Amino acid sequence: MKQKWVTFFSMFALFVLLAVPQMVSAIDEDNVRAMLNTLNDRLAAAGKNVEVDYVDFITKDEIGIRVYRKDHELQLDSHWFPYDPWRWGAREIFWLIEDVDQTSDVPWADARAALGRAMNTWNTVPCATIPLVQWDDYDMDWGIVQYYYWGSYPGQHGGSDSWYADLTHAGWLPRDFFDSIAPPNGGDNILGVTFTFTWNAYPNRVAFREIYYNDDFTWGIDDASKIDIETVSLHEVGHGLSLGHNGMIFRDAGKGSLRFAPRAVMNAIYYDIQHSLLTTDVGAFCSVWSSWPNN
Repeated sequence: MKQKWVTFFSMFALFVLLAVPQMVSAIDEDNVRAMLNTLNDRLAAAGKNVEVDYVDFITKDEIGIRVYRKDHELQLDSHWFPYDPWRWGAREIFWLIEDVDQTSDVPWADARAALGRAMNTWNTVPCATIPLVQWDDYDMDWGIVQYYYWGSYPGQHGGSDSWYADLTHAGWLPRDFFDSIAPPNGGDNILGVTFTFTWNAYPNRVAFREIYYNDDFTWGIDDASKIDIETVSLHEVGHGLSLGHNGMIFRDAGKGSLRFAPRAVMNAIYYDIQHSLLTTDVGAFCSVWSSWPNN
């Protein structure tokens, strides 16, 4: 099924790359691509009917990027398929918050509430009624990537050998996890990451997505001196809903400060606290979801 919005997002990605030649990401794409291929090999060996298609990073002090598992797939994208018989046959997108891998920087109830607010912000954009529906995590340590990739053998550092929800907030993991998925030093700047998995039989159809947060940073709630949970989650959930990075980012030649054209939640770098979607975010969301479930 051809998606009319692919060209729209490809142009935004091009704008970002052209606008920030002096702010090249420290993430090595070849290393990330090797990680994705290794993860897919392990999934295939385990008999799973999914593979990871691409991964999105939001970073601090560097430009976040999207990395596809193969170079020739840069022109492709993946989206949820309504009433997908491989995905519960539902029009809803089901999501959950895992309670095992918690941040200790704020009370967990406050962290959960921030994640919930981020989900609700996207769920209440007027142009679309998906809806996004929360599921219980059943006290499970969810996380396919955590299970199959992190460590020398499956499950060494927890996670799960399967998935449950469509979109899983899989928790806060140590820096070592982020170094392993973006070697050698991805943990230096990666704040959050979203993995997109597709069905082997339907390569452009999303099976599920997983979001992880870097516990090496100090997280907070409405505290400008810390990394704001709701802001990062709002961005990562945007990826979870098939949005890419957008807007131009450049550094002021005189003051050295960052400038955005336009400012958006989906800018490819964490800058400050942002809990509301801006015009570009809403436009991108509506271009993907306004025809759901008939697209």
